[in-house]
Amino acid sequence: MTFVRQSTALGIGLALLFTVSYPASGHQQVDASEAAHQHVARLDGQPEMDEHAAHRAALATPGYSVTMQHYTVPNVALIDESGASVPLPGLLDFEQPVVVNFIFTTCSTICPVMTSIFTQMREQLGEDGAGVRLVSISIDPEYDRPEKLRQYAEGFGAGPGWTFLTGDGADIARVLQSFDALRGSKMNHRPLTLLKRPGSPEWVRIDGLANGDELAQEVTARLLN
Repeated sequence: MTFVRQSTALGIGLALLFTVSYPASGHQQVDASEAAHQHVARLDGQPEMDEHAAHRAALATPGYSVTMQHYTVPNVALIDESGASVPLPGLLDFEQPVVVNFIFTTCSTICPVMTSIFTQMREQLGEDGAGVRLVSISIDPEYDRPEKLRQYAEGFGAGPGWTFLTGDGADIARVLQSFDALRGSKMNHRPLTLLKRPGSPEWVRIDGLANGDELAQEVTARLLN
């Protein structure tokens, strides 16, 4: 069954996009290698393609849908923002509610919005959300090594209970395939949030941008009650 919600995430998301701040040691300064990673210069005089067109389209699309899915967590070990190896099945099948999204640190459109929505959701949940584990998995493992993830996490005030993961490219590809989370390339990925109650074989799949209040309501209704 699919549930569709009309969302006010567009206005809130755009506001978040332009108010996100990063520490001086993190994203405030963009070096040449990062700029090269984000864009390919056009030397033939033609207009540069908007690499974030799909992301901007996602921001401009109101509402989100909710479906119930069965996924098999691949038996891979990823790397968290501290550089520690983390077996993914143990993290996602642990005895606590889990909320997962997929981001990459050089994304300047939906990823900072999605990360800020996680922050807002935590604030809305308050003490009720203390036992909810948040997991953000990078879809750009080549660039997003632990140091980059750590800087990104610090920029959004992520604290204990929120894990950022990268890893070997082949392992990340297995994860994305297992959760049907990528559409061709990182520039085409869509906003996606996954919720799982401890002991349940089902995942709640949220496609689209739910704002912080809406996501907190979904987490409360589906994971905490």
